[in-house]
Amino acid sequence: MRNPLSVRIETWLGGVMILAISASLVGFFIIAVKNFNSDVDILNATGVQVRNISPQEKQMIDQWLEENNTGISVQDVGYKYILNKFPNRPWISGK
Repeated sequence: MRNPLSVRIETWLGGVMILAISASLVGFFIIAVKNFNSDVDILNATGVQVRNISPQEKQMIDQWLEENNTGISVQDVGYKYILNKFPNRPWISGK
C-alpha cells in the first residue's frame, strides 16, 4: 500500500529541485552573456593596436641578432618578444 503523504512530499521536493536547477542555469547564462558583452567591448576598444612586422624589419632584426650575439633566437621567442624587450629598436638606429 502507498502512503499518499510521502507521494506528495516527493513530488513537491522534486518540483523544488527542478526549479532550483533551472534558476541556477538561467543565472549562469545571464552571467555568461554579460561577460561576453564586456569581452567584446574590450576587444573593440580604440586603444588596441595590432602591429604587423614588415619582412624588411624581420630581416633587419635577424641580422642585428646575429651581429650582436644576444643569445636570443627568433625561432625560440618570436618577433613580438624581441619588440617588447628592445622597444628602442636598435636594429633600425644601428646602436
